[in-house]
Amino acid sequence: MSSINSLTIQNFTAFKQADLRFSAGINVFIGENATGKTHLLKLIYALAKRIVNEKNALLPPNLKTIFRPENTAAELIRANLPMMEASQDSIIVLNNGYKLQIAADGRATFSTHAQGIPVDRPVLFIPSREILSIYPGFLSAYQLREIPYDETYFDLALSLNAAPLRENKYHSVKHLGQPLENILGGDNKVSLENDHFFIDMSDAGKLEANLVAEGYRKLATLVHLIRNGSLTPNTILLWDEPEANLNPKLMVAVADFLINFANAGGQVFVATHDYLFTQELSLRSEYKQTKKEIKFFSLFRDPDYEGVQVETGNMLHEIDHNPILDAHLHHIDREDQLLYGQASVTY
Repeated sequence: MSSINSLTIQNFTAFKQADLRFSAGINVFIGENATGKTHLLKLIYALAKRIVNEKNALLPPNLKTIFRPENTAAELIRANLPMMEASQDSIIVLNNGYKLQIAADGRATFSTHAQGIPVDRPVLFIPSREILSIYPGFLSAYQLREIPYDETYFDLALSLNAAPLRENKYHSVKHLGQPLENILGGDNKVSLENDHFFIDMSDAGKLEANLVAEGYRKLATLVHLIRNGSLTPNTILLWDEPEANLNPKLMVAVADFLINFANAGGQVFVATHDYLFTQELSLRSEYKQTKKEIKFFSLFRDPDYEGVQVETGNMLHEIDHNPILDAHLHHIDREDQLLYGQASVTY
């Protein structure tokens, strides 16, 4: 099965020029707000989904439904281009052979080249906001009404809607979700009944999803996707801010899950602001506690260059620009200043 191994970007949203080479294991995007982490996830998803679902057609992926620009896809061309560059197109190439070009008038074209490596495995996107609590009626509402959710939510809802696997099929993937089920209280804790999700919590009994803490709802989402065959070792998983509404103890469990998932054959892309999560993955990489490569991508702005810049490393200490660590160290400095009674403390 082919993985997503490269992405080249020119004049797309925050990026003037970027050339990213990915790991077949876990890829972690870090950076301050508005540096393009979610845009990268959505761009990879849109292109990969397009290639997997319609391999023989040349229609471009519908970026409007995923990015939701107000008018046309032309709004995704890098903002504030100098006058001499204002007519430049946005060009994106995935796996060295699948090219998307967006013209200044919003027209998009999609082409393939023989040297391109096909994406022949399912892709799954998990947005930062959980969906179990809003699932009732969501599929029909999205199709019939204007609602403030992009297509990644609709696609996830469709995946959640699939019927559970037969027991003999589920047995081969059960080990992936078992540690998460144990956190919820044991086997068969998540169910879809009459368009409503229920989670059977060990200490509170069977509750409708909207009555369960959001962090547990996120874990239940993973459990159900594994149970119904939407998330398998063949899947390419893209997850935006997995740390949202999870306590630090659960973040270690999520890191364990992603490592086990990658070791089983899955490819992972995550965007995060979480200190413990990134440190946990970096330690696993440094001490070789994973079979698959973990790769970090730091997105940052440099006043000497146009657009967002990217640096990479297999461990966090190989990266110079790490705003998560910078904020953590700055907090320790403030704590020391308060502890030792220094007169001036900057917040």
